[in-house]
Amino acid sequence: MESPSLDIEHALHVAEEQVRRLVTDYPVQFPTYTQRGKWHFEDDPWAPVWTGGFLAGQLWIFAELSGEEWWRNRAEQYSLALEPRKTDAGTHDIGFLFDPSWGRWHALDASARTTDVLVQAGRTMAGRFNPNGHYLRTWVDAGSTFIDVMMNIGVIFRAAALSGDEGLRRIAVEHALTTRKFLVRGDATTVHEGWFDPRSGQFLHAATHQGFRSDSCWARGLAWGIYGFGTAFQGSGDSRFLTTARSLADTYVQRTGTDYIPPNDWDDPRPVQPYESSAAAIAASGMLQLAELCEDDGAEYARYAVGILTALTGSTFLADPDREWEGVLRHATYHHGNGLGVDESVMWGDYYFTEALWRLASSPSLRTLAGFPGGSASDSTTAQQPIRDSPGRTSR
Repeated sequence: MESPSLDIEHALHVAEEQVRRLVTDYPVQFPTYTQRGKWHFEDDPWAPVWTGGFLAGQLWIFAELSGEEWWRNRAEQYSLALEPRKTDAGTHDIGFLFDPSWGRWHALDASARTTDVLVQAGRTMAGRFNPNGHYLRTWVDAGSTFIDVMMNIGVIFRAAALSGDEGLRRIAVEHALTTRKFLVRGDATTVHEGWFDPRSGQFLHAATHQGFRSDSCWARGLAWGIYGFGTAFQGSGDSRFLTTARSLADTYVQRTGTDYIPPNDWDDPRPVQPYESSAAAIAASGMLQLAELCEDDGAEYARYAVGILTALTGSTFLADPDREWEGVLRHATYHHGNGLGVDESVMWGDYYFTEALWRLASSPSLRTLAGFPGGSASDSTTAQQPIRDSPGRTSR
């Protein structure tokens, strides 16, 4: 098989320059999506604000890879701005807020402060658990859960590990088992939303907010499942979750093939837009996580993830820092049905794209699995080298 043509260093450079511009021009603001390529800063008109952790997470990635104080200072500043949300009981997206921000801070420089914040965030997320139906409820209704919630149980597993609270771990496992039973279909596609009777816990029906139909497969939802069930396996060691993550990844590959980038919903016969790049970015990072979890058996996922990233770094999707587009990845969609962020950039798409590149840049073993010669990402990018110099920065 040919060696990958992905230029990790260049892609990280573009992401870095776009994020540098964002935090310089709009200090300590947390956008969700762009409008005509410009970041939109008003409150999210659909969901409780949930995307701040993605920007902070990108700042932590650049701080880690470069070793620069400029990035480190801003990563701390943006994470501290999110800290009050650790007790926010009005959203199911606590993991999205705290795993990329305080979770990365803790991984880079653990302290009593980062521990306390993450444990409290995990307890807040766990407080959404309904013991009758064994699921974590969404902000929509006491009887609702989303496939997206699988991306938010990581903060519960993390809080359990940091605090030694086995009850927290059980909540995360039980939610994952419920999601596996009711939101993953027998053909390894995913349901967006499951409805339960909150008193009896009985499953009632499937629904969707962002897919084509309740019985279709919304691409971003399936990508959340790949990543989320991988995280559930990491946190629990339960092989059922690894099996599910692999089956969902196989579905993504089968349905998308060498196009690599899916539409918003694979079952929509006439999609308005041909691409949903944020789903692809999530799938790429989720498959790289899965490749490491599967070890020697994970090469197929690592190679396919590199295929996704190679497509995303082409001129169709990757922004040009010399032009006016402010996001990193173009052709993403937030909420098709509500007309929000359609064919734009979205913060999670930019974050998971950056995270997938970080996974490759920081892991020689993963690069070997992905087929890079000698485990190198390029002639100049290794796990121990900073990203290429750019204006306004110095090498460590």
